[in-house]
Amino acid sequence: MKNILIIWVLAFLGTGVYAQNPKAKEKIESARIGFITERLGLTPDQAEKFWPLYNEFRTKNQEASVDLRSYRTSIDINEMTEEQSKRLVELDLQLKQRRLDLEKEYSQRMLGVISNQQVASLKRAERDFRDMLRRRIQQARQQQLRQRRLQNSDQIRDRLRDKYRD
Repeated sequence: MKNILIIWVLAFLGTGVYAQNPKAKEKIESARIGFITERLGLTPDQAEKFWPLYNEFRTKNQEASVDLRSYRTSIDINEMTEEQSKRLVELDLQLKQRRLDLEKEYSQRMLGVISNQQVASLKRAERDFRDMLRRRIQQARQQQLRQRRLQNSDQIRDRLRDKYRD
């Protein structure tokens, strides 16, 4: 079953999936749901209660980093003042604390839905999914590069053949 899911995910994440568009994000999220559901061994009842909670956690976690990202883009890292660097460190620490607080809160809430073992396995499943996705993106990029090189060599060959045929 696990192998079937991995094959499904890899097939599902075709090379066009990585473009920045809503359909691609939907496909990635569907693959994430399938991957994590399989890894945690969620029952249908658990999955029904787990996924809204997990999605809420992910949304809040992403929102937590908005201030830091906003501040980082507003300053030039290479020409930061002492005050700006102090503020950057403070925001970074605040973000880490907010994320830790969120993780504690949602881990407790998830324990009402899934087992301790499943909660403990969640981080690893998330990391494994990101790693698999990263590898798949790299493979897709390498494949595109190989195709471009092949096209370029075909074009050069055709030009040379046309040049010397005359």
